[in-house]
Amino acid sequence: MVELLAARGTALSAAEIAQSLALSRSTVGAILSTLDRHGWVRRHTDLTYQLGPGLARVGLLAPAAVTESEAIGAELEQLATRVGCGAALTALSGDDLVFVTVVGGHGLIPAGIENGTRIPLLPPAGATLIAHAPVATQNSWLDRGDPARRTEFREVLATIRTTGCCAWSLRPGALTALRVLADVVDLLSGRPAADELRGRVLSLLGDITGSAHTEADLNSSASLSLGYLSAPVLAADGRALFEVQIGPLRTEVTAEARRRYIDELLATARRVERIAADDQ
Repeated sequence: MVELLAARGTALSAAEIAQSLALSRSTVGAILSTLDRHGWVRRHTDLTYQLGPGLARVGLLAPAAVTESEAIGAELEQLATRVGCGAALTALSGDDLVFVTVVGGHGLIPAGIENGTRIPLLPPAGATLIAHAPVATQNSWLDRGDPARRTEFREVLATIRTTGCCAWSLRPGALTALRVLADVVDLLSGRPAADELRGRVLSLLGDITGSAHTEADLNSSASLSLGYLSAPVLAADGRALFEVQIGPLRTEVTAEARRRYIDELLATARRVERIAADDQ
């Protein structure tokens, strides 16, 4: 809504906003009331809305945020180049996993996944973030997953805390499924009314992964399939601020190549940690 008001540059009614964003009037009214209360929008006597003075402080803080974002984006671009596949930075937002920064390369990023894309936080999504969350948050995450895999996912969280990363195998036929999901997401892109369905489709991305590799798997000399790898970006108090992901999507990865993926991933996560710490 803020972006819409900024782009139009003129006052809009709740009905006009609802129509432009394909949202219900009740939803728009509730959000506008909150924005008005915080000064992010200003309500006129004719019941139209414009951007409010509360955004001024956000504007003053924006340059630092942009600088941090550019620095992190550069790190991800370099990571994607070094490992030869897509990379992303994700974070938790309520019950969603949000793609904060997405960079190209083959794999990982189907059409339609871009900066700001949200997917439901269902196991295994967000595992490296959840591994460093409070126990109550971990249990809530586990409750959303397949009960038959609860023990497996709990062990995954423990492995992440030990190794500092997580690597998932590929299910048989995963690459074909990914291409189909990418086509569906692409068809739904740009249709606000289909956002809920798009989110449900994106949540299926977790289904292309098989089991998480154990520490013994990762240290073995055998070739393994690798779907996604992720590592947390930690704050000084041990919380996971972000999750760095790469997606080789390869059915055969040698021990040497696997170690290179992990080393590059962990090194990037540590550099992003320093950028985030400097900003604080």
